[in-house]
This record gives sequence, C-alpha cells and structure tokens, in this order.
Amino acid sequence: MTQYDNDDFFESYKTLRSNPLSYNEIVEFPEMKRQMPPLDNKDVLDVGCGFGHILKYISTHQPKSLTGIDVSEKMIAFSRQTPELKNASFFHGDILKTEINHTFDVIVSSLALHYIQDFSRLAEKLSRLLRPGGTLLFTMEHPIQTASTSQNIVFKDDSGLYLRLDHYSDESERTLYWSGADYKVSKYHHKIDTVINALIQSGLTIQYIKDMGDAPEVFQNYDEDRIHKLQTFPPFLMVKAVK
Repeated sequence: MTQYDNDDFFESYKTLRSNPLSYNEIVEFPEMKRQMPPLDNKDVLDVGCGFGHILKYISTHQPKSLTGIDVSEKMIAFSRQTPELKNASFFHGDILKTEINHTFDVIVSSLALHYIQDFSRLAEKLSRLLRPGGTLLFTMEHPIQTASTSQNIVFKDDSGLYLRLDHYSDESERTLYWSGADYKVSKYHHKIDTVINALIQSGLTIQYIKDMGDAPEVFQNYDEDRIHKLQTFPPFLMVKAVK
C-alpha cells in the first residue's frame, strides 16, 4: 500500500494540497498553465493525477476526453467523486504496469515522476502512449533537491543558505520522513542528463526546460525569506517535450 492510502497521511496531504499558498499553487501550477498546449478536443492523460487538480483545470478547456492514473486508491476514489470529473476515466495502478490500450494527444504529470525508479522505461512508456505531434508536460522534484541522502539538505552558515549535493551521481532510492517524522516517503533521484536523454532516446523532442521558483506569483505571494530560498535553489524541474 502506498503511503498516500494511509488514512492520516491522506488527510494531512489533502490539507497541504488545498493550501492556496502551497508550492503547488504558487511555484508550480501557474507555470504549468503557461506551458500547457492547446487542449480543445484533445485526449489527455494525467500521470499521478492525485486529487485531480490538473484534470479539473483541463476540463474547463473542452478536451475530448480526460484520463487519470494514480497508485493511490484513495486519491482515485476522491477524483472519481469530483463533479467536474464525472466524465473522466481513471486507472488505479503503476503507470509502468498498467495496460492502457489507447493513445493521447497530451500527457501531463505534476510532481509524480520522481517516484518512478526506472526513468528510461517510464520515458519509453510515455512515448508509446503519446500520439505523433503530441505533447508531454511534466514537473518533478529538482535533481538538486533529491541528490543528497541526508534527511536535512538545507543549511545556513556565515555565507548564507546552501544545499547539500552529495551523492548526485548515485541514482537510487531516497527516503524522507514527512510530517514530523511520522510517515516514510520513498522517491528516486535521477540526474538531469538521465531525465533528458531518456526522453530524447524515446523519440521525444525537448521544447522547454525550466528551473521552477521564479514565477511572478512567487514574488506576489511570498515573503523575502521564502523568495530568497526559492531563488537560491529551485524546488522543481519542468520539462515540455513533443513527439
């Protein structure tokens, strides 16, 4: 069972995700919307759809169909009960293990792909699911954030803030304890060249890459300390590619 199906973790994460000042809402989502391809009459897949935030946004742009997949049974159940997604289709399972028998014009993913161990297999699967001319748009935890094997990666000394980057070349599992060390969360560290080369080798063309953290919304909504931290080391990486 994924940690997201633990009752307490699920409720804590739902509270975090509904915060209008979260990194999801201020750092990530505005940038994703700006890079979103045309959605009208498109078949769209959301990998790691969670509570359906992106699918709800896409539903307002007259897509032909909406499909979501997530490993969390609770999140899939939540999305299925969302009125705006009553016509969407959902898969409960791992994107690498789930058989999906149709292809898509647009594939999106929000902060989910760092949970996948084999990024090359993932890129190949996404490329197979994407139609010629289709767009893949995703965000993931920035590799500089996942590099260290230490639980605490941000430090401060007389020179200011700095981030641990030890073990950057060690592409393996990382474990952190979320919400006061109560819940173990496992993810995987991938180097930037691993991510980009896997996409290229799967037949995709990179259109856009962004180190996220300097969206206009950041400067409008956060205090100076938060802005300085985001400017010092970006939390997320965005990639847009076409087939």
